[in-house]
Amino acid sequence: MRKQRKKHSFISIFFIIVLIIIICISIKMMLSILEEQNVKIENITSNTNDYEVSSKTKNNEISILPEESVKIESPKKRESRAIKLAKGEKSNNSLPVLMYHFFYDDSEDPVAPDSNYMPISSFEKQLEYLSENDYYYPTWDEVADFVDGKIDLPDKSVVLTMDDGDDSVFIYALPLLEKYNVPATAFVITSEFDENEIKKYKDSILDLESHTDNMHRGGGTVGHNGIFPSLSLEEGTADLKTSIKKLGGNSGALAYPFGDFTDRTKEATKNAGFKVAFTTVNDKVKPGMDKYELPRLRMFSDIKLPGFKYYVQ
Repeated sequence: MRKQRKKHSFISIFFIIVLIIIICISIKMMLSILEEQNVKIENITSNTNDYEVSSKTKNNEISILPEESVKIESPKKRESRAIKLAKGEKSNNSLPVLMYHFFYDDSEDPVAPDSNYMPISSFEKQLEYLSENDYYYPTWDEVADFVDGKIDLPDKSVVLTMDDGDDSVFIYALPLLEKYNVPATAFVITSEFDENEIKKYKDSILDLESHTDNMHRGGGTVGHNGIFPSLSLEEGTADLKTSIKKLGGNSGALAYPFGDFTDRTKEATKNAGFKVAFTTVNDKVKPGMDKYELPRLRMFSDIKLPGFKYYVQ
């Protein structure tokens, strides 16, 4: 009888010790999880504390609230990796110029509003890939010289562009561009873009270039019926010069509204002083192309990382 009691007592003590060990392990795991969550929250806060975001209930629009204290850090300086070509020497490279439009937070809604909306989770993976693989981001001067056959670019070269200057570019894309130190260009419609916002982002990693001042509208008879091809040479040139002035003199590149262009729109673009201009033709930029009729690769919302790698390789 006593042996049985001792046996039961030993078993009870054993289970109590096991229970205490399990409780200690559980507490340690909970503390570890809490600590990890705190780190994630701090990281999210640090990436977004320069931006104040609000949602408009009307038309589901998103806008940036003006904030005087916002400071955008200038991108890190890059040394040119372009190679000057000898007379008669030709480049075998082609340059992918990517065309984005809008961005959305797919952690809140996994379904894109339409095919032009890039999920920020996908966009971050793309930037991470470019950064990890040491891609080179040529300037607009270098793009013009590359097309003219004056220079060669590194095999891993790419240009990122975003049309229309939508708020989502500044809310979602810009913080990620800064995080991975990847420069890009936003083509903005200057008549619809707040000049204070232009000043605020003037020295950021996001270059602001022209999508015209007031020609991103219908009324024409060419292509997608944009008005630009239907205006006179003088009217088109004047509009473009207005957009350059509002952008503080930026005249590196122009994106034709709706991709519509004619010989007259190209002449107006040259007269205004732009170095290059882009259509919506889906192709890579190659030496010998018309600098005022350059193609881009359209980035749709359903492009996954393997497809992205194919585009930029």
